[in-house]
Amino acid sequence: MRTDRSDGRVKAAKILRQSDAASLLRFVREQSVRIAHPHVVTPESWAGMDDRVLFTMPLVAGGSVADLLKERGALPLPWVGVLLDQLLEALEAVHAAGVVHRDVKPANLLLEPTGTGWPHLRLTDFGIAVPVDEPRLTHGPMAVGSPGYMAPEQWHGGDPDPRQDVYAVGRVGLEMLTGVRPEKGSTAVAGDTLPEPRDVAQRLVAFLSRAAAEEPGDRYQDAGS
Repeated sequence: MRTDRSDGRVKAAKILRQSDAASLLRFVREQSVRIAHPHVVTPESWAGMDDRVLFTMPLVAGGSVADLLKERGALPLPWVGVLLDQLLEALEAVHAAGVVHRDVKPANLLLEPTGTGWPHLRLTDFGIAVPVDEPRLTHGPMAVGSPGYMAPEQWHGGDPDPRQDVYAVGRVGLEMLTGVRPEKGSTAVAGDTLPEPRDVAQRLVAFLSRAAAEEPGDRYQDAGS
């Protein structure tokens, strides 16, 4: 954490070495993504000195969905619905800006401290986000993303596509619903892991399973679908 002297607010800070070419590239990409939305966190300012670059973001002090899953396991059905709605709102704004996040996972879903109120999710970490129409930087397959949440075409180095984020939403949603971390290549959910009421949960599983379909054409085409 750092105090930003320009406005006096305490903010989250991230420091990268300029000699780390891959991280610096991600840093530059993060700086190019500034999406104003209540469920998105993007960098606000940056400074460079010697061989390091520091940039600041709003401080989100309630932990992450990953922390919540470690603490509680499967989440209550109403919470899953609220968190998914907020995540889809965030991605709708990201996709409307022409950007694909490419790393939607519980650790990148931060939570504002809301006490006993409903959760407030904020999507963060745009380190590997890219514009939809950005030329590929490499030739040949190169997986970019996090195992378990990457769409099959990401594993094979496919071009950025909003449907890859939709796939990750499906995987994240199934994990929140069951408490089971997704395995690469499987979207199945065992019937005995479904919470009550079972009919509502089954409809949600059907939605998430379509979102996480193996073939891009079988998924929802974007976060607003």
